[in-house]
Amino acid sequence: MMYSFSRLKKYSECPASFQYKYLFDMPEVITEPLVLGKTVHATIQAYLGGVDMDAAIDSAMQDAELPIDRNDVAKLAYHPYVTSTNGGHIEDHFVVPLDEYGTIQFQGYIDWWDKKSDGSIQLIDWKTNRIKYAPKENYQLGLYAWYLSRITGAKEINAELAFLRYQSGENHIYNIRDMEDARQWALNLAEEIEDKVAEWNLVSEMQDDSLFQSIPGKHCQYCGYASLCIQSVKIEPLNIEDCADARKLATEVIRLEAALDDMKGKLKEWVKNNGDVSIGDSAFAFVPSVSWSIGAEKLYDLCSELHDNGIDVFQYLTLTAANLKKIGVTDDQLLLYGKQKTSKTFRLVKTKEAC
Repeated sequence: MMYSFSRLKKYSECPASFQYKYLFDMPEVITEPLVLGKTVHATIQAYLGGVDMDAAIDSAMQDAELPIDRNDVAKLAYHPYVTSTNGGHIEDHFVVPLDEYGTIQFQGYIDWWDKKSDGSIQLIDWKTNRIKYAPKENYQLGLYAWYLSRITGAKEINAELAFLRYQSGENHIYNIRDMEDARQWALNLAEEIEDKVAEWNLVSEMQDDSLFQSIPGKHCQYCGYASLCIQSVKIEPLNIEDCADARKLATEVIRLEAALDDMKGKLKEWVKNNGDVSIGDSAFAFVPSVSWSIGAEKLYDLCSELHDNGIDVFQYLTLTAANLKKIGVTDDQLLLYGKQKTSKTFRLVKTKEAC
């Protein structure tokens, strides 16, 4: 089996999901964020290869598996990160052995990298994520840096996650230790998978599910196989009397919410193609949802007109924390104009020690 970061990450998050995708060859549900990301990457690849940006967008959108907004693609692809990048290696595909014997192969696609005049190596990975994270929160860039170190001899690699929804990215200078940690993580997981697959091939006729068990977590929210897990779960009333009960209930909530999103997605697609689905006195249907898209200049003109007519528009307009972050407004600046308000929202977040 050829390994990649995405395959190893899927296995590390949930072996069952890995089994569904790579052993059972079950296709995952195609999502709009995934299609947008692929389209933006294809656009950038073509643009950096010398194609006019508008032509690159049009070409990439022709291959999109779902309808996406051209403006969304353009807004991300026209980022200064992209337009200021010149030369270098674009969408560089590589295959390299993880072990000294060459039996376990790893492949990847590096969005962009280059050797600078001072001999340093720079690596960029384009990201369309809505939430930023640091490079060392996973091993993707560490593995890419390890490969570049291997072929260039560089002992340090300057790697950056270029978040195209924000003005700034997140970077880290990988040293030899960082890169070896990433390689060892990948090798350990690949060897574990190899052992399990070999055993699975021997017992698959008995339908042994113990080798690739499901592991509920935040990743369930984006898993295309969530509904498969819930079918094997018996739902029972549960009272919380201790931490173990709380964990058990939390596990079922994760599975149920993820499965619900998955099933709603399938139902939505059916209704889109076949019409409303009536259930008793209700129905699942597409209903109009009206919104307005107004450019920055026109929005200024509208607000000015309303203000001239005696309407205080600012009591109705708000800036979200995400948008303030995108335009680079700091907390210190905001304190000059208002007070910080903090509230708590109950939701699933990254793991931290609880009960």
